[in-house]
Amino acid sequence: MQNLLEAGPIQQEDAWIESEVREKQKRYQRNWEERYSSLLAGKRNWQLMAFALVLLCGGLGYGVLHLANTSRTELYMLDRSGSQVNYAGTIKPANMDDATWDIVRVEELKKFITSWRTVTSDAVAQKADWDRAFAFVGDGSQARETLAKWYDTEANDPIARANKGEIVTVQYRTFDREGANTYGLWWTETSTSATGQNTVSKMWHARITYATKIPTNEQARNENPMGILATELTFNEVQQ
Repeated sequence: MQNLLEAGPIQQEDAWIESEVREKQKRYQRNWEERYSSLLAGKRNWQLMAFALVLLCGGLGYGVLHLANTSRTELYMLDRSGSQVNYAGTIKPANMDDATWDIVRVEELKKFITSWRTVTSDAVAQKADWDRAFAFVGDGSQARETLAKWYDTEANDPIARANKGEIVTVQYRTFDREGANTYGLWWTETSTSATGQNTVSKMWHARITYATKIPTNEQARNENPMGILATELTFNEVQQ
């Protein structure tokens, strides 16, 4: 009986100690969760975000490479109002047939011929014509060299001719297609004196081979928004 009485308090003490250990474990578990569980959750969230960013960057990188390796040329309609050039949208092949495109290109080349061959007594307008003519010829081309030689000749210098009292007006006649990138254009030049007397008319023909390149210079883009650049130029007077 004595042994049993002695064993009772010991078992109770062991049970109390075991209970205290479990409580301490719960407190440690709760403290650990309060301190570190949010950090682990944050780490997991950042890992997910980093993985998503890697996928996004990979997709964007593929898209950039795909666009860089895809050669594509699109033509744009340009709306010019004074010195302002606005892009009015993409021109699709179905919008304009070959005959209409011929007219569009020839209209640009007509501006070139008018600027090149006109002689006016207005010095400011004459200088603008001179600069405009060079906006329609390709850099380093035979056409540019031919145009420069024309202006360098005293007999053709429009400023010198205007100072002598000569005025020249240009009237476009017609054109024909002579090749895939070549047009023939005819026009009449009427030369008069400053008083309107001594009128002389001559017909001329030019054979122009062109290339298309939208100018990067703002002034040239204003003058030649379609980018029709003469690369080869020959011309002659036509006997009537």
